[in-house]
Amino acid sequence: MCTPPLTAPTEVHIQKYTKQRLLMVKETPELVFNILSHKVESEKILFEDPSPETGFILIPDMKWDLKTVSSLYLVAITHSHSISTLRDLKIEHIPMLKSIRRETGRIVRSKWGLEGEMALRFYVHYQPSYYHFHVHVVNANYSGFKGVSAGQAHLLEDIISLLELSSPIGPTLISQMSLTYQLGEHHGLFKLLVKAQDKIDEETRKGILYV
Repeated sequence: MCTPPLTAPTEVHIQKYTKQRLLMVKETPELVFNILSHKVESEKILFEDPSPETGFILIPDMKWDLKTVSSLYLVAITHSHSISTLRDLKIEHIPMLKSIRRETGRIVRSKWGLEGEMALRFYVHYQPSYYHFHVHVVNANYSGFKGVSAGQAHLLEDIISLLELSSPIGPTLISQMSLTYQLGEHHGLFKLLVKAQDKIDEETRKGILYV
């Protein structure tokens, strides 16, 4: 998981960088709203679509120095408060996701001379570090970011494809599929997920015994 483009550290960030075991499991907002309402970081906004439902703000991530193009790192934060994670995405969000991809490509081409979308890696974290939908954008040639590993980062292109393949009636493929990801043992979800999985495994074993 990657820290949001904010200045003040939170308990989540402290726990994240505390030495801990990492395990594979299946499975604040207020500061983000300050960015969306232009109370902070307004001078860094690279692009904004103001629509409350399909709009987003594009800003540099706090970890990027704004100069080294080879390590370019941007974040697109959606205006909609109804999308917490990629599981909340629906077919009607496809135009918004494509707009993030298209407009970001246009910005990096005009501002930094990169080859548009082809020069970028778009991805979404699950679980995210803060539960307001956002898309990470990095230079495709840079591999030094911790948050692009398997079991954490999901490519935006793949997410769009899954939505396009989903039935227009009923839940999307993303909302139904199992997601396997890395989670620190100090994370608030860890004990809950392990306990729930143990219960499922126990019920499965009992079911097998009774067959």
